[in-house]
Amino acid sequence: MSQPLAPICVIGAGTMGRGIAQVALASGHPVHLVDPDKRQLDSARSEIAARLGRKNPAASAQVEARLLTLTDLTQAPPDTRTIVIEAILERLDVKQEVLRRAAEHFGPTCILATNTSSLSITAIAAGTPDPSRVVGMHFFNPVPVMKLVEVVRGLQTSDDIADTIADLAVRWGKSVAQVRSVPGFIVNRVARAFYGESLRLVEERAATAETIDELMRAAGGFRMGPFELMDLIGNDVNFAVTQTVWTSYNYDPRFAPSLIQSELIAAGRLGRKTGHGYYEYGEGSERPLPRAAELRTEAAARTTSVVLHGSDEQLETLLTRSGLDFARAETGIPRIEFVGMGSVMVTGGRSAREESRLRGEPVLLVDRCLDPTTATAVALASTDATLTDTVVALLDRARIRAFPVADVPGLVVARVLSMIANEAWETAYHGVATPDDIDTAMRLGTNYPMGPFAWSARWSTRGVLELLDALWSSYHDPRYRASNSLRSAALET
Repeated sequence: MSQPLAPICVIGAGTMGRGIAQVALASGHPVHLVDPDKRQLDSARSEIAARLGRKNPAASAQVEARLLTLTDLTQAPPDTRTIVIEAILERLDVKQEVLRRAAEHFGPTCILATNTSSLSITAIAAGTPDPSRVVGMHFFNPVPVMKLVEVVRGLQTSDDIADTIADLAVRWGKSVAQVRSVPGFIVNRVARAFYGESLRLVEERAATAETIDELMRAAGGFRMGPFELMDLIGNDVNFAVTQTVWTSYNYDPRFAPSLIQSELIAAGRLGRKTGHGYYEYGEGSERPLPRAAELRTEAAARTTSVVLHGSDEQLETLLTRSGLDFARAETGIPRIEFVGMGSVMVTGGRSAREESRLRGEPVLLVDRCLDPTTATAVALASTDATLTDTVVALLDRARIRAFPVADVPGLVVARVLSMIANEAWETAYHGVATPDDIDTAMRLGTNYPMGPFAWSARWSTRGVLELLDALWSSYHDPRYRASNSLRSAALET
């Protein structure tokens, strides 16, 4: 006979704890849900039964049979096979105390897993009788829906324990990313640039929050833009994670928090939960719409010879989508030449003014699109109004809305995604996780359209490196220093 499934003891009946309990119950485990608040336990039981019952009416009865709710850990059956998963307050001393008590109650063969999103697994384990049996099992909210689990090894975590937890997560229908314990693990470290660089662009008055959100969705392929996502998460929560990662990495400028966000928090504008963040959410409120460039009739009617120089997928796709006739010149710097008017280039990190000075002609820069065949908006900056009008008309023919932004280095999508990619390369360089696990984590933990290594390959590592080096040349800010591993990979291509 096969051995019964190990009991799962979930400590904490809040949002995360009850989600973990639901997933464990759905997989057939007996579950002991512990929380000192009886009302929290009753609410969790009702919610779990209702959620499971929607998919399988018989599951509600199974909840009654296999879910035991307890107000104290010592009330749980002391089965030595128990897997403990704590999902409580993000305080080191509290987590250490709870896991120490769990180890004493269940014995030396139990597994102690923590759902911490920001604390060191090594530090948590140090407060327990046997640090080798402590492992991170970081779920994402909502637990029953999100597919990712980061399995995090502390300095003393046993390989067998980490592998057991990884296997358990897979049996529960999750995808696993294996991580070494560092601040932010994978997701909360690599994702900082999505928020931080977008905030930096607003600080520079390059574009409004609503314009950046629109561009990240329509050109970057993201489900939500950074500002609407921060409002959903809660600006206080998002800022706290940024602050933790920043201080843990000795105040590295790559992770520096934004004064814009700290001011919102000071004003109580925490996002959806308070009715106001970057946007308003009260009854009758309307989100401001970003302003696209206006199509000028005379520009749409203007004719000129068009030549595609060199090889660039995005520029060729824009021309093809527009239906405009164009000639080809196979060599030279990739650009669309509007003869007698100027050139259009995809951003390589320099400003349009600098590119114009280097070329000795008017230049319009278009931002990167993650997939130019499906993009419906793009940012641009130009040194010439006539060239701008002509390109807006070209984009309109291609059913792409043009959003003029300030002439900042790297523009918007290219700049944000390159910074995310750079942090992913740095994370792999330090042996925190493999590139495959990092891509998996960012796709499944944050719903990114693809992993940062995948879009590095799509744009080319050399292209990403050149953009970062151009940002460094413009700002001389260490936040833009390129990872050595990215530089090595680019030099090999």
